[in-house]
Amino acid sequence: YGVALAQKIVTGKVTTTDGSALGGVTVLEKGKNTQSITTNSGMYKITVQENATLIFRHVGYNQIEKALMGQSVINISLSENSSSLDEVVVTACGVKRDRKTLGYSTPIVAGSDVSETQRESFFQGLQGRVPGLSVNSTSGMPGASAQIVLRGFASISGDNNALIVVDGVPINNSTLNENDLASNGANRDLDYSNRAMDINPDDIETYTILKGPEATAQFGSQGAGGAILITTKKGKAGKFTVNYSLSGRVETVNKYPERQYVYAQGTNGVYAANSVYSMGPKYAEGVTLYKDNVNNFFRTGYNQKHNLSFEGGSEKVTYRWSNEYSNNTGIVPNTSYKRFSTRLNGTAKFNDKLEFNTSFNYINSQNDKVRKGNTGYLITLMRFNPLFDVRDWIDEKGNRVLHSTDIYNELDNPFWDVYRNTANDDVNSLLATSNITYRATNWLSLNGIIGIDFANTQGQSVYHPQSYSGSGSSTNVRN
Repeated sequence: YGVALAQKIVTGKVTTTDGSALGGVTVLEKGKNTQSITTNSGMYKITVQENATLIFRHVGYNQIEKALMGQSVINISLSENSSSLDEVVVTACGVKRDRKTLGYSTPIVAGSDVSETQRESFFQGLQGRVPGLSVNSTSGMPGASAQIVLRGFASISGDNNALIVVDGVPINNSTLNENDLASNGANRDLDYSNRAMDINPDDIETYTILKGPEATAQFGSQGAGGAILITTKKGKAGKFTVNYSLSGRVETVNKYPERQYVYAQGTNGVYAANSVYSMGPKYAEGVTLYKDNVNNFFRTGYNQKHNLSFEGGSEKVTYRWSNEYSNNTGIVPNTSYKRFSTRLNGTAKFNDKLEFNTSFNYINSQNDKVRKGNTGYLITLMRFNPLFDVRDWIDEKGNRVLHSTDIYNELDNPFWDVYRNTANDDVNSLLATSNITYRATNWLSLNGIIGIDFANTQGQSVYHPQSYSGSGSSTNVRN
């Protein structure tokens, strides 16, 4: 016999001890997989069993368990974890400070917490783990760029992204603007990845978040949007060790865009096969309509990540060599993002006063992407005439299948667009840092950092001659 347990919706607000709203708090049902995340205003909503116990968890704060006891509104105040006050925090230029000596909040996220999410970029894995952090991705495509906002949108025309600092070296996390190209095209048709996406999340030890005026004080106008300070992993003294990990993920579309199947192509009740509007006459009864065109276009996406690292050393010298290969095929046909990263780090402690640390990271990424905008695959998919099967896009001779007179009166079939109007980015990146520290006395230390952040993007964008936006015409067929 099955037993159905009653469920109820529980809402509430999570604050700090001083009454400030606390976002990014994980609210989960004890013993179950049901969970929710508080918004920036501290509000949450979760559906649980009537006799459930809720767990409130956040980095840097003491965990609280609360039984429902028939309540449907539970407000919680989390106190800061006193043990975290003794933590060492890495601030600007790699300087280490005791957290209790700082006059501002510095949330810290462990690198392992982010890498366990197996996302292709670290900022996607940080989502929901840092109060106030908003990661706005341009799409769900592999290699899609994202806006990383810590302090809100302070500028209308400027850059509101948080500054990314790796081992004391600020890196360029901007995306390419198509207005800067020789073609001076509209900055909407293609997406270009953030360069911070090149960093392997498995190489990161900790993230320190600066989201107040202290970021501006330490990094100037570059830190106006806050800063994410990344400390990478270093070799550990001891035996030589080899670590390998493999992870995979499957992606599917669980909600498809909707369209109507009452009125045919055209305007003012008049049918026109090449019209982009569906305001023609009603479809006749019994006519065959391909209502699965949208479903038949998308596919199942697969992701695999391999990480292999070697490390070892002594109390004086340590080393770590890590390698990553990631391959993500998207839910849109002919899209993928591949990344290979190799990183070598070495540390040397010459004596009690002098230390040296250096790292070298090379990354190659290849992004097969699709077009956006008013002639991109999604718009043409929604406008595609349901009288025809979207999978019938190419004939036996390799020509484009048309349902109108010529290519200038019919938008591309979305399959034709993704397979014939291709775009690809091949990026080679180099990130190298060297850090030397000299402790002159117990109250004075000198720290010197030098770094290189270099990236070269070779991109190509191709239109087929028979395409709507191409330079040929439908009469240029193959014999």
